[in-house]
Amino acid sequence: MLWLLAFTAGLVRGFSGFGFSMILALGLMATVPPSVAVPVALLLDLVCSAGLWIGACRGFHQPIGYRLIAGMLLAVPIGTLQLTILPALWMTPAVAAVCLVGSGLILARPVAAQKTVDQSRHLAFPAGLASGLAMSMASAGGPPLMLYLLRSGLDVTQLRATAILFFAASSACALLGLWLFDALGTEHLQLAVGLLLPALLGNFAGQYLHHRWQPGSLRVIVGALLAGLSGWLLLTSLSTALAASL
Repeated sequence: MLWLLAFTAGLVRGFSGFGFSMILALGLMATVPPSVAVPVALLLDLVCSAGLWIGACRGFHQPIGYRLIAGMLLAVPIGTLQLTILPALWMTPAVAAVCLVGSGLILARPVAAQKTVDQSRHLAFPAGLASGLAMSMASAGGPPLMLYLLRSGLDVTQLRATAILFFAASSACALLGLWLFDALGTEHLQLAVGLLLPALLGNFAGQYLHHRWQPGSLRVIVGALLAGLSGWLLLTSLSTALAASL
């Protein structure tokens, strides 16, 4: 079952370019606590994106990218600390709620960028802060980042390259923070290694489909999938937490 989950997450990311870590983390939290699910999702997301780093360096927009990363660096310690100290009973619905908000942002119709790159630079730091916090707490940094980048004035090549390197940096920093808090160990590595092959296969299959099939609205399909997963997990985890507290 977990192999199918990893394959599906890889398929969505290979096809759409986003959604891998959110789908994998949400699915894993049905069987393991967030303190296991989120680091494993971050590990696999980092490994599976490694082949894109060299190409992304050529299109990376440094003024905006560095501001995004600076905001992320401030947020990651806060998010990793919350992930390690909050009880799993209440952390699971918190993560699900963050992902549900993120899926709503994905479903929100993006508007045409009305600002130039220079005008949008001052928003890069808070966007990186929000994305870094969501990434380190819930493996859900994509929606806040993409919400900003779609309105930043960057062209498609710069947008994609900046997002790839930002996600790599934020995943690596979040994992480093978890390791420093002694919240990353052999349990996470073993589960990540076991799911690596289906995740890679799904990623390749998604890229293959991307060049041969274009649905009417990819944003709606992925957003609806994430909303359904996060909504279901939020309801079930809240009911479990409330029953345990009574």
